Amino acid sequence: MNTPPNRKPAGYVSYLMVLTLGLTVLLMMMSTYRTATRSQQVQAEVTLRGDYDTKEEAVLRAIVPLTANSAMKAMMGGSDESSTTRQPLLWQKIFRQAIVDGNAETSVNNATLKKFGLADAVIGNPGDAETYSAQTFRAYDSTSSYAMPGLDQDFGINFPPPLETSSSRVRANDRDYPIITTKKYYGSLSASRVGASVSEYKQFNLIPYPNIRFGYTTPGEPFVAKRNWWAFRMNLADHHQAETGVQRRERDFVLSIYEVPSQLAISAEASAVLGEYEDGSQWKNTNIAGGVFASQARVGAGMNLERISGRNGLEISNDAQIGDQPLLATGDPTGVVLDENGMAVGTDPFAPGVRERYEITNGNFMPVSLSSESGRTAFIPINRGADFFDRYCVSDESQTLSDTTWSDYTIGARQCAMSLDIADAVSTDDPTPTTLKFRYQKNGSTQTMTIDLTPGSGTGLPSGYVQCCGEGQSYFFPYPVDVAYGYNGHYYYQYGVSGSITFNNARFGDPLYGTFKYGYFRPSYPWEVTLLHGTKTCITLYPERFAKFLALIGADTCAVNHSIAVNVDYPGSAVLQRPSIPCTELDYGVVLQECADLTSFTKGFSVVTNLRLYIADDFNTTATTPPAGSGLPSPFYPPCSLFAPEKRYGAENDPYNLKISGQLGSLAGAGDHPQASVHLLDVKAASDNEVAHDNLEVNLAPIVHPAALPPICMMNWLIVLEERRREFYEGNAVDH
Repeated sequence: MNTPPNRKPAGYVSYLMVLTLGLTVLLMMMSTYRTATRSQQVQAEVTLRGDYDTKEEAVLRAIVPLTANSAMKAMMGGSDESSTTRQPLLWQKIFRQAIVDGNAETSVNNATLKKFGLADAVIGNPGDAETYSAQTFRAYDSTSSYAMPGLDQDFGINFPPPLETSSSRVRANDRDYPIITTKKYYGSLSASRVGASVSEYKQFNLIPYPNIRFGYTTPGEPFVAKRNWWAFRMNLADHHQAETGVQRRERDFVLSIYEVPSQLAISAEASAVLGEYEDGSQWKNTNIAGGVFASQARVGAGMNLERISGRNGLEISNDAQIGDQPLLATGDPTGVVLDENGMAVGTDPFAPGVRERYEITNGNFMPVSLSSESGRTAFIPINRGADFFDRYCVSDESQTLSDTTWSDYTIGARQCAMSLDIADAVSTDDPTPTTLKFRYQKNGSTQTMTIDLTPGSGTGLPSGYVQCCGEGQSYFFPYPVDVAYGYNGHYYYQYGVSGSITFNNARFGDPLYGTFKYGYFRPSYPWEVTLLHGTKTCITLYPERFAKFLALIGADTCAVNHSIAVNVDYPGSAVLQRPSIPCTELDYGVVLQECADLTSFTKGFSVVTNLRLYIADDFNTTATTPPAGSGLPSPFYPPCSLFAPEKRYGAENDPYNLKISGQLGSLAGAGDHPQASVHLLDVKAASDNEVAHDNLEVNLAPIVHPAALPPICMMNWLIVLEERRREFYEGNAVDH
């Protein structure tokens, strides 16, 4: 019997089902792949946008110092000598260098790749490509290629107030270069948008302090400055869009260089010790209002300041109070946290999180700041050190892009309206001056008067002498005058006399025998050569005599001739040498006398000298009426400044009590005294002994109006790069 083979149940295969299932799986795979691809594309775009954000921020930060350096170089000799010297200072070159310095053409530089052993890595970032400033930056207007200057045009309230100029050269150059010059000024275009009269205060006016972390003063509050600004647009991704597929909106910026005259209670481009004398004791009888600036500073115990700002570092004692709130919001009213050993921790205002915690707690910027913390900001004190005092330390500069040279801008002695120079002396062994040169302003030009100090009859009457009577007659002089007696080029002189003077041979001698003679006078020179302590040759200035003297020689008034530099013309004499700093007893000195009433100097008074300065009388203690419209309180004193490498209080005698009001500063930068600290209140009397701390009273306050700005002052630059966000200003009448 044959057994049939086992058979499996019959079945079938549905091709339609297989195809449907396969297609479904395939579509799911494709959808997953597409989603993953889109996710990757989005992630790549987000990463690329973040990369552009980082690159743009690096470029913007690089623009700030590059602009400052170019603005300085444009004021220096030879900057306009040739295309080779001009081109590096162009806005185009500034922006191009910022791209390079900001490493905006690569995601990771070669040095970093080598450091991590990835020198042969292939970077797949489509945003890494050569970038040109012409493709990245453009100006707002059609007449400028890269940056639109805020000059000679009303740009509306969405831009800062414009400056004006009467110089076509400044107007043309400012479109191609960052130009800083005294020929830019505030005029009618900005009259309604600054805080003081533009007819009275053209160079510096009251404008809002920018909203930045660097607390030179309070953000938004008016301060004394001049704002030079340029506007431009930037899009780092625009010319790479075809490769990257990333479209970015153009960003708008205003780059400003604020010219800021030193106006704080204390301004020191030095390593300053605040709150302590050199012997370690605390300051006494000292009141300080407003802010303080120092390149470096150590704030000692017991100090109470509204704010402090620095450049290179600040060290603050735990017992010092800065602002009206503790620097740390810890629950402890002192703001100090103690560790397990009882030591203070977390009191460093620059420690991570401290600033943020303070600002969240108090709702404003912390009153301790460094310029390096402020991002697109730089604060630059313009400090020439010892050269600030000396007109002869440099030669005149020429071929500059700016109409104001760097030396004229930065050397205080060159900015003075008047100058008095020791031009010659008896010999190298006998420093007695034989010639003085006095320069002054008359009808807008500089005049020079050479004064021969050699005794004997003159060959002619110097400028300013007026005939008062004939031979044998008397004349009464209520104030000191210089008198001459003689005729036709033959005269005898007497200096600094007053009262009734009889012009005859008995008093003067006979300069021209057998001829009828006349008497002449002019107010005494507001200076004379004196011996201090019987040994030290000095020039003694009498500021109260300047008004009458200038009137008699036909010069402009003290409103124009408001400042004087006293120097030694060592390049022009074979027997004179450049004064030493620190000063020595072999150097000349300058003595201030008759200087209590300076009200004749209606625009203020300044003295700049590279010699030791002796303040022998009360200085500027006579009040006058505050300038109209200034809002400054009474008593008001003419704004004054004294610049000298060394100051001594008193001359033949030391003062018992000394009161100092106004502002204090130091030009001793870190480069001059790298190991030294400056103690601003360690002051010396004429005898070189320190003024006793108990006998010193100091009241310091900031300058709050340009009417209180002295003729000569230290200058600072504040460079700020601000973004104009369109959503903040389009359709809104707001000034940003």
